[in-house]
Parts: sequence; structure tokens; C-alpha cells
Amino acid sequence: MIPRATYRLQLTRDFPFAAAEDIVPYLAALGVSHVYASPITMARSGSTHGYDVIDPTRINPELGGESGFRSLVAALRARGMGIVIDIVPNHMGVAGGENPYWNDVLRLGPDSPYAGWFDIDWQSGPLVLPLLGATLTQAIENGDIRLSAGNDPHLLLYGDQRLPLEPGSLEQEPDELRRLLDMQHYRLVHWRAANDLLNWRRFFSINDLAGLRIEDAAIFHATHRLYFDLFGEGLIDGVRVDHVDGLSDPAAYCRSLRAAFDAIRSGPDRAYIVVEKILAADEPLSPDWGVDGTSGYDFMSDMTALLHDPSGEAPLRALWQNLDPEHGDPARVVLEARRDMLSWQFEGQLAACVPAFAALAGSARTADAALEAVTPAMIRRAIERLLWVFPVYRTYGDGRAAPMSDATVRERAWNAVQPHLPPARQRWQGISLTGWEALVRAMPIALRRPCGASSSFPHPSPPRAWRTPPSTATPRCYPPMMWAPIRNGSPFLRRNFTEGCRPVQRSFPMPCSRRRPMTISAARMFVPGLRC
Repeated sequence: MIPRATYRLQLTRDFPFAAAEDIVPYLAALGVSHVYASPITMARSGSTHGYDVIDPTRINPELGGESGFRSLVAALRARGMGIVIDIVPNHMGVAGGENPYWNDVLRLGPDSPYAGWFDIDWQSGPLVLPLLGATLTQAIENGDIRLSAGNDPHLLLYGDQRLPLEPGSLEQEPDELRRLLDMQHYRLVHWRAANDLLNWRRFFSINDLAGLRIEDAAIFHATHRLYFDLFGEGLIDGVRVDHVDGLSDPAAYCRSLRAAFDAIRSGPDRAYIVVEKILAADEPLSPDWGVDGTSGYDFMSDMTALLHDPSGEAPLRALWQNLDPEHGDPARVVLEARRDMLSWQFEGQLAACVPAFAALAGSARTADAALEAVTPAMIRRAIERLLWVFPVYRTYGDGRAAPMSDATVRERAWNAVQPHLPPARQRWQGISLTGWEALVRAMPIALRRPCGASSSFPHPSPPRAWRTPPSTATPRCYPPMMWAPIRNGSPFLRRNFTEGCRPVQRSFPMPCSRRRPMTISAARMFVPGLRC
């Protein structure tokens, strides 16, 4: 069933499936065709949003469990309605000691059968846990870390957080807590050290959410089995994919998701798939991902812009520049915010990119022998400056080839980074412009080398792109505050709205309601005569 109009429900233990079922008649009267539900899988106890999933294989009992979900779906079907659920392939919630997969990794380290689920750099040492509010020495002295013996020995942190112990560590009967801690597969550090020391991928700068290696086929199927079963039984009509750009290869993931759903049921009743995708103002969604569109940030941006009179931009900016000259230039404010964000919150991820690109530079020496003079510090500065100006959320190579759009992005990045490079006469102490340009252009390239450079670069890029404009730059520069949607660009329409819709329809040649259920009808409210 293709959605005509969706209504989002934020499910919690205070608003479970039963409460949602109670309002089905009201939604039907509104003309809603589908409920769009927040994640229904097991989340951390008391979660107010559901995106901190701790077990993607089970329906959350706090919401009413499987029986409650089936009852809700039955009520929807009785009125000719359906449901689309939110799924979270990028990460899992790991706070509070409730995630059984993460706990097993803490207990067994790289020998855990679930160690491969998470994006952890074991070569750098034990898994870093930024859970302390003081130094480790202070925490021990204050009694904030205690050993709980008995049938299930574990560490107790701040009185309520349990940490599993390596099975052989208690056999040594250590005479001090510090020695016991040194024997674990994890290392406790102050929470402020996370940005610098973290050796596993997290969701943006949130230490409670650990990144999943969903590109692994076994992990993909293990974590998605429930969704496929629900679709096979006719209980859901599709999914909205949360934070698809956090994945190593979003395009490949979406194609795998489409293939798996189509293997169950294709044709007119195939699964409806949309992705949470942040597009730059002039960036299209690739039509070969196998999805039905985005969840609408791009449309909200255009619609919001349509509602603003462009003639008001100049006087508003002039007023703000008089009130706060220091933050009067939006472009400069965004650049400063990007620098701050990279330095304050993503130092660890930035540092992790350097060895990968050092190996890439080494492999490029045949093209320019002067690259032998390139040092890791030089490479770090190059990556840093590219991230200051990178024009899109990320690039999309699959490890073997890159889409044509990536070449355009690399060209734009090279041009944008020029003002931040050293003068030509000082350029890397004799390295030719050709060599420097080749290396900088190669930074975001999507032809993955064994060093993993292409997979390293996207991880600090999306957080920098997503967090900077709305979260950091906007509060410093007032005019863009009117522009609520998450997207890079201007709150004022720079093009004809109707013409802006046409490329979307050309790339997704399907009934308007199939791609974005609410968008075309909403557009017609403001643009009479709009056609698909």
C-alpha cells in the first residue's frame, strides 16, 4: 500500500501501541493513510525517542510488545490504513548496561561473536569508555567504582551502572581494583576525553550511541530480520531509514534493503522506502539507490523558503550586521563554527583519518616523487581544511568505483579550499602544485585503497556538515534562525519553486504520492497549478 498521507507518532512507554490504537479513528477522519511510527524495537528503558536501540530483533515490550503491535496494525487495516516504521541501521544504544551485544563485547573483547557488529579500532588498545566524571584515580579513591562479587561478578560504576568483567580476570584474585581494571577489554576515562581518545565510531558526538558495521552482510541480516518478517506478514508497508549517511556505503545499503524487501514482495505492493537524507541546496538524491525518496528535509527547506519574501533578506541582514557586526557575515560564521566543531568534538575521528591518507599518499608517489616529503602533520592540515569547506554532506563511492557526482564534489572542494592553502611559494616545501592538488583531490575520493582512506573520510564529514549550520552557526547569526529545516543553504528561495520540483519527478518517475506523500499536495496549497 503506497502512503497517501502519513502521520508521525512518537511511541514511548507513556504513549504505547494501545494509545496509538485509540486515536486511529481520529487519524482516519483526517484522511491519513499511514501511521509513520518511531522505532518499535527494544530501546533503552524509558527512552523518550526509541533511537537508542539495544536489540533490533525484538519489538519493545515497553510499547506493548508484539501483541500490542499486532493489535495496532489490525485496527489500522480495519480502516484501510497502514504503517511505516522507523529503522536505525547506523547505531545502537550502549548506555546503562542494557545492550546484550555491547555487554558481550565488553566482556570478551575482540573474541566476542558481536565484536564485528561495532566499528571498533582494536589495534589502538582496549575499547575506550568515557564514563567517568573524574580521573580514574580519583574515581577509585572516591569509591565510585566497586567490585560486586557473587554469582555474577561485575563492576558497579557510580552505584547503578554495571560493567561486565573479563572471565579470566577474577581468577587472578587481584589485590587492588586498579589491577583488575587493567585486565579488562575496556578502559575507563573521563567523559571529556571522548572527543580525543574514542576508538570506536559513535553517532555524531553522542557517546551513548555506538556505530554498527551494517555493511557486513551477516550483520545486515541479523539486525534486519524482524523488519523483513513484519513485511512478509503484511504488518508493515515500508520503512524510513534513520541517518543513512552515517553508514559506510549508503547506496549499497539501500540497494540491499530494496533487494531484500523485493525478494519478499515486489510489484505494486513492494515496500515503501524513504531515507533521512540531508541534501545540499543544489544536490539531488541519486535515483539508483532503490528508494522512494527522502523523508522531506529538502522539501521542507524549499517550502519554508517559499514562504519568505526574498525582498526582506537585505534589510534583515543589514539590521543584524548593525546589531552584531562580529557575526554579521553568515559565511564567515559558518566557517568559524565548522572549525570549532571539528576541533572540539571530532578530534579523535580526524586523527584516525591521518594514517589512512598517509598510506594513500605513499601509494601516489609514482605520480609525484615529491610526495615523499609529505608528513602526517601536512596530511592532517589538508584533511582539516577540506572539512572546513566540504560542500556536501559526504561522497558516495562503494570501494570500487565512484558516481560522477563525486568528481564534481571533489572539484568544488578543491576550488573552495584554495583560500586556506599556503601561498604557492611556501606550498609544502617544494612539492609541486600538481602533487598537492592530486593529494587534496584524492582525500574524498571513493576508490577505496587497502588503507581505508575513503571509508575514513566520510565519518567526520557528516557530523561537521549536519551539526554546524543549525546547531552552532545559526545561534551566532540571527537571520538564518527563521530557517528551521536541516539543510545547507539559504532561508530564501533562489529558484522557481515549481521548476525545482521537476528534476525530482524526472529522477523518480512515479505517481507523486509514491515519492513524497505530503509534499505535492502541500505544494499545491501554495502554488496553484503545480503539476507533477
